[in-house]
Amino acid sequence: MIIIDFDDTLFDTQKFKQELASSLVSLGIGKELFWQTYAEARIMSDGNFSYSFERHANILEKEGFDCEQVLNNLNKVIEKIKNFLFDDTIDFLESLKKSEQDLYLLSLGDESFQKLKVGECDIAKYFKKVFFRGKDKELVVEEILAENKDSNIFFINDKIEESQKIKKDFPNIEVILKQAVTFAEEEYKNGGLKYFKTLAQINTNLSTPAGKQE
Repeated sequence: MIIIDFDDTLFDTQKFKQELASSLVSLGIGKELFWQTYAEARIMSDGNFSYSFERHANILEKEGFDCEQVLNNLNKVIEKIKNFLFDDTIDFLESLKKSEQDLYLLSLGDESFQKLKVGECDIAKYFKKVFFRGKDKELVVEEILAENKDSNIFFINDKIEESQKIKKDFPNIEVILKQAVTFAEEEYKNGGLKYFKTLAQINTNLSTPAGKQE
């Protein structure tokens, strides 16, 4: 069984966000204002991740911008969203699918927005089940383990501290990190977990005797 994170693991979220920022420049929304309002739109007071185009557009409307124009520009980025999958994502998923292991996708964030991203990327078909949650990946991992008795379990993620906690709470899980640009390599080196720069390298590791897929 393999549990795989979506953002920054299969999907180049940082490149996607940069494209969103660029799409609003023609409306007079500079990068500084984009990131300021993006941060406001991303997390609610209860700590849940909540980003959506509608929420962001409503915040920018309060700054004097036309809500419909903002939405129109942001939605144009969705039309090319497949371009933001990492170059080796599809080959990686195709390879894992052939291993006949159960694959689970974990996508953290606003449910409707994450469903939109995953749906437009057309990758849900590779997974037995897809989870969309506002926060706390540990609860999802616990839920997956409760319904699947496989003893050979891998968790592939990009976030170091989050993965360390999952490894601590579920020591039988083999945690593998996909290096993201949001963390310095030194942080991965000091994290105590196996990490790789590409999905292709992770796939090779899964195919070795220590991570045998059969």
